[in-house]
Amino acid sequence: MAGKVLSIDKDFLRGETVLAVSSVVKAGGTVIYPSDTVYGILADSGSRIACSKVATMKGYPEIRPFIVLVPEIKTALSLIATGEKTHSIKADAAQLMQNYWPGPVTLVFKASTGVPGWLISEQGTVALRLPGDTISLAILKESGKCLISTSANLKGQPFPLSVQEINEEITSSVDLTLNSGRLSSRKPSKVIDCTGDVPVELRG
Repeated sequence: MAGKVLSIDKDFLRGETVLAVSSVVKAGGTVIYPSDTVYGILADSGSRIACSKVATMKGYPEIRPFIVLVPEIKTALSLIATGEKTHSIKADAAQLMQNYWPGPVTLVFKASTGVPGWLISEQGTVALRLPGDTISLAILKESGKCLISTSANLKGQPFPLSVQEINEEITSSVDLTLNSGRLSSRKPSKVIDCTGDVPVELRG
């Protein structure tokens, strides 16, 4: 592997591990980590270069929007568009977030003007998630940044439940890998489109 590998207990995360990951992220680096779903890749969502690196690792020809991890609902609300009925939209969005977060559920909203273009889909949306696991929350808090997160697999390949299952093209490209052994059988986050009058499940 190109970067450093740290063996961790995801249920008893050490402070120095959080500091190490945060330092890599703030420097524009990439990290493989055991998320609350599958093994994933983290990077600074505000860095176009970092997000482009992740897209390249996964085999995409160009940068693309990834799920954005947020540290709290207040942050998420600042990333969604409002329009004329600002209060109503904010209230509806906040209620959906209260219903599903923290946890392995990604909510899709119309993006605000403050969201970087590389995080916005062709439909003008941004995918947001407030994770429920200790690792993600600790890194979000320590780094002070929103982070992109995507499964650590090449596009179209199975989602990895262990570091050993991750393609060498990815493991040889990241700056840091957190190895917590094999995860219990999981799947990527559920995705719900919240842009219409009624939320629609896009991925179960």
